[in-house]
Amino acid sequence: MDCDMCGREQAVLKASVEGTVLSVCNGCSKYGKVVGKVPVAAAAMKKGEKMQMPANEEELEAVVANFGQLVKQKREELGRKQEDGFMKLEDFAKVIGVKGSVLHKMETGTLKPSVEEAKRIGKAIGIKLVEKAEAVEDIVPQPKNDQLTLGDMIKVKRK
Repeated sequence: MDCDMCGREQAVLKASVEGTVLSVCNGCSKYGKVVGKVPVAAAAMKKGEKMQMPANEEELEAVVANFGQLVKQKREELGRKQEDGFMKLEDFAKVIGVKGSVLHKMETGTLKPSVEEAKRIGKAIGIKLVEKAEAVEDIVPQPKNDQLTLGDMIKVKRK
């Protein structure tokens, strides 16, 4: 099954992106909230084949909400063990295997890593950065009937 956002043939998750549930790949899942997993049979299904549900589904995993804060705290903790009193961002980035600019964006919360990258970073520094996520159904907010939409505000002129 193709990812609804980027078109890759690796859509394995369902995510709510701006109120719409899409089938997305791991890379695109960071743009929304993961709400479930695409059944393995549906992802591998070709035209004309019947869909079979897997016997046991894997548990969903998500990056912890305070990822940047945890990584920054660990960097500062490791830095206290050095003579300088702190560990430079670039040095710590080399330890966990990412660029300094990427680490800075992760620490400030502007960049959320993928689950695989968070696992790798957590393993490198010895903390758990991935948690089990529960599948949430029907989290798409339904518009209220008394709210105006953009379409209600537009007047079309006809010639």
